[in-house]
Amino acid sequence: MNQKIHFHRADQPTAADSLLTPWLDAGRIRILADERFREAPVMGPIAKYWENSPKCFVPAGEASKSIETAQRIWSWLDDQATDRGHTLVILGGGTITDLGGFVASTYKRGIPFILIPTTIVGMIDASIGGKNGINFSHYKNQIGLFQLPVFTFIDSRFIATLNAHERTNGWMELVKHCLIDDALLWNDIAKTDIHKGGSIQPWIQRAAQIKQNIIAQDFLDHSVRKTLNYGHSLAHALEWKAQQDNLSIGHGIAVGWGMIWANAWSASLHPSETRPLSSVTETIQAWLDQIPEQNQSNWLRNLNPEELWTAILRDKKNRNGVVLEVALQSVGTALWDQSLTLNQFTSIWKQVFE
Repeated sequence: MNQKIHFHRADQPTAADSLLTPWLDAGRIRILADERFREAPVMGPIAKYWENSPKCFVPAGEASKSIETAQRIWSWLDDQATDRGHTLVILGGGTITDLGGFVASTYKRGIPFILIPTTIVGMIDASIGGKNGINFSHYKNQIGLFQLPVFTFIDSRFIATLNAHERTNGWMELVKHCLIDDALLWNDIAKTDIHKGGSIQPWIQRAAQIKQNIIAQDFLDHSVRKTLNYGHSLAHALEWKAQQDNLSIGHGIAVGWGMIWANAWSASLHPSETRPLSSVTETIQAWLDQIPEQNQSNWLRNLNPEELWTAILRDKKNRNGVVLEVALQSVGTALWDQSLTLNQFTSIWKQVFE
């Protein structure tokens, strides 16, 4: 399935306006936005509709991806007399687009929605592919469905509004795209100073197109789409544990740690790749260490891998009680549905983090 995506270009400022006009008819839109846009400036074609359109604001973060928040938004849509002729415009990062897509897809059995991602994670990953959902019973993305937006507008100018934590958070997902599918892009980005102004923007469209190409082959997640979960089983477990420990850890940063573990596991399965994957890990570690306040090395070293395993067992990728993981055969080539045992997991954990 092909998703309609427009990438903002400075030399074509009105292109998005003409594409979005059929959906942005005055009085027929509702806006769901990240809380920070109460104050932060809004860019792109939605700006001229901003003041006069009904708006609902939701804080960013995994805590908002709940049935309680979804119920609040459904009630707000009801209060606004929303029907299936309205369009929900969703403005924010990955948690907001996941949540908003779920709300729109289920309200009155589905109303049209437009995604305007404002973080790197949103631009290259969360807003592409039609996965919409909420967390349930303290585990990630347990309730959801597949439904594409009518349109996705990606404007990399929003990157300039992100802090160092959010830049690193999104960059880790971009790194994952390279490692599973594009070794040449990995070579291009490996020396990028992600905290230098304008350094990330040139890679956004190319990284987003990696995911677009994968989704076009496997929309319903039966085969190659599973490779997009590289590093995510451990990442989701770390997010679960961090929530229990009242620790803030961004999804992408958790993916970064997940990839460090997964690189070592992949090297154990494919020994000829040990050296190149070790080099990849050193580069990822260097990016994570550039934001010392987010360096969770000490916290990681003190975690019990068997406790994390209980969360990994609940991951939605698993089948028939078997943990299924993604391994790298080489940089740029990933294998999905690779079985993982507790002994393998703890052995690699101790090798990497202890």
